[in-house]
Amino acid sequence: MENPYPPDPEWAVIEPGEPLEREPLHARRSWAWLKELIQLILVVVLLRVGLDTFMPRYVVDGASMEPNFHTSERVIVDRLTMLLSGPARGDVIVLDSPNNADDLLIKRVVGLPNEHVRISEGRVYINGTLLEEPYVMEYCTYRSCNGEWTLGSDEYFVLGDNRSRSFDSHSFGPIKASTIKGIARVRYWPPTEAEMFTAPEY
Repeated sequence: MENPYPPDPEWAVIEPGEPLEREPLHARRSWAWLKELIQLILVVVLLRVGLDTFMPRYVVDGASMEPNFHTSERVIVDRLTMLLSGPARGDVIVLDSPNNADDLLIKRVVGLPNEHVRISEGRVYINGTLLEEPYVMEYCTYRSCNGEWTLGSDEYFVLGDNRSRSFDSHSFGPIKASTIKGIARVRYWPPTEAEMFTAPEY
């Protein structure tokens, strides 16, 4: 005899041998959707943490890197290369200020570990060889900019591109590798000035 009471479409059909109590189909679908949403949120959070750890973002403040970087521009910094090999000559880096641990500076690497750096009339000499710097518009000709430094095995010499208006290794000498936050790889703001950076060829 045909069943005059068809099963409720919101409930699964009970087969012989199955438990009598089962969740409604709509409840199981809601729970599956919720699990997928939670997984997606976890993936996004992990990606954000990973990016903030290995490719953090910083805001440029000050005129020391003009005309190549300007106040309020935003850059993405590469920390992974710092962990693996360190910066190359010409890389732009973000570092802790020697005067205040809460402040950050953005400078260009000109001297590498174990090198001898000499500055005379604003020009940089590495182990006695003149360093050609096409990114510098005007060299510092003040006597205070001149000097000689011998770098240790974990030290770098950094200068601002705006040599006469930069607080850099002219003033505080070589920096330790441990003070470097990372290497500037991308300028993403403002969008009209977006650019990827690599170390120049010398």
